[in-house]
Amino acid sequence: MKLSIGVACLAASAALLSQAAQAQCITGGAGGAIPTSGTGDGTWPTTPPTSPFSSTLAVTVPSGATVINAVKLNGLSHTWIGDTQIFLESPSGLKYNLAHRPGSAGGTLGDDGDYLGDYVIVDPLQFVPCGVGAGQIATTGGILASGTYIQNFGDWPAGTLGIDNTPLESIPVASGNWTLWAYDWVGGDTGGLTSWELCFGSPTPPPPPPSNNFNCITGGAGGAWPASGGTDGTWPTTLPTGELASTMAVTVPGGSTRIVAVKLNGLAHTWSGDNQIVLETPSGAKINLFQDTDGVFGGGCADAFSGDYVFVDANVGQSQCGGPALTFGCAGGNVAPGTYYQYFGAWPTGSAGIDNTPLESAPIASGNYTLRIYDWYVGADDGVLANWELCFDGVSGPVAYCTSGTSSNGCNPSISAAAQPSATLATACVLNVAGVDGQKNSLIFYGVNNAGFTPQQWGIGSTSFLCVKAPTQRMNSQNTGGTPGQCNGSVTQSWNGYLGANPNALGAPFSAGQKVYAQAWYRDPAAVKTTNLSDALELTVVP
Repeated sequence: MKLSIGVACLAASAALLSQAAQAQCITGGAGGAIPTSGTGDGTWPTTPPTSPFSSTLAVTVPSGATVINAVKLNGLSHTWIGDTQIFLESPSGLKYNLAHRPGSAGGTLGDDGDYLGDYVIVDPLQFVPCGVGAGQIATTGGILASGTYIQNFGDWPAGTLGIDNTPLESIPVASGNWTLWAYDWVGGDTGGLTSWELCFGSPTPPPPPPSNNFNCITGGAGGAWPASGGTDGTWPTTLPTGELASTMAVTVPGGSTRIVAVKLNGLAHTWSGDNQIVLETPSGAKINLFQDTDGVFGGGCADAFSGDYVFVDANVGQSQCGGPALTFGCAGGNVAPGTYYQYFGAWPTGSAGIDNTPLESAPIASGNYTLRIYDWYVGADDGVLANWELCFDGVSGPVAYCTSGTSSNGCNPSISAAAQPSATLATACVLNVAGVDGQKNSLIFYGVNNAGFTPQQWGIGSTSFLCVKAPTQRMNSQNTGGTPGQCNGSVTQSWNGYLGANPNALGAPFSAGQKVYAQAWYRDPAAVKTTNLSDALELTVVP
């Protein structure tokens, strides 16, 4: 049986995203049949199919281009998307995954939709979870709409057959012969490609600062489950063996009063309904996050988990896109990534020590929290989790965002603050920038409104991005100290001291809840525009 396990996100745009206007595409990549003869074969992932499609394109990297922005697949057709694997080979012979069927490790044949159109593959950095933009390759058993999609590595073991799971914009650019390959891993159907293009340009701007107030503790390890085979467990009294159990030491953030979410990043499992997901608190209380099997082995929802999921309180919740959380449902396709209410199904609360407690009603305490994922139908398929996070309410500490430029000496400065600024200057807030080039002129600047702003490349060919929207306020100029040619310079700026001396500075007087966005600038004579920038910091003014 084929299971559809790609991730349905949002309709993808037909145009490239942030760097569309700058992308320069090398055309002329020839098409052909996929596979070149017969139908697919091979043994996933170790023995490749015998008749792969390949097409070589002679490329001269356009002047000023520093990254590969996209691979355009024109007139791509193939029934059963999940049967195919498309990858790119560089002039040096290194191979990079573009679109790979998911679910192979689980014994399925991948997504049951079809390619039939023009597709643009871009770096995962261009994923747009809200609004129109690059989505994830997915169908609900129909035709995948033409558009822009991020790379999909599925569960390919990186490096197998020399094929790596490298983000597109991290692939080294070079002039020479680039080759597009397509494998068909399963017999019975065929496809083809009309032509392909390789597009170069500037790096994708880093994402803007976070837009929600979740204060998330990261570091929860992932893993695979079940750890042992055989169907076991007696629903609902005896839990299955071989569960994933990941324990994370948590210190409750100051001012937090409740748990607001559990984030499951890189969750993949065919038949989502086989799973039961539980959060165990330091006191040993176990809270149901998701349960759908209802005691029927092989029952529950056949849709697959494959992506990032957030579970919030069963009664109240807000998604990262500003709308309400989703209610879990089985629509005969896939479980779209996103924010979901807890889902208890028919679980009798208290059975096997697991309660149907609304998440925000759970007592909070610092200590060890354990995420447990059970598989009630062991042996037919399995699952994997990349990592997980536990999120509390309240305003978090200052949040770093954007990315630092790399100086001509290889330095990557980082900006931070130990505390939020205070409207009444009641608590100290000091901005620190570490890892700056030694003995350079520098300053910190800030803005007070980043609404709708997309970070902009500092200059053509620069590795830095301007991450703060105008108007901005320059703070005190200073020397970074340290040693010339080394990355041991630093910048320190007292927020309270600056506002005390400059009461008419941008945004002053501040009130609780206001946002401040800060970034450091420094001289770098050998760099583009003879200057570079650090990453940026989002601060929230407290009383």
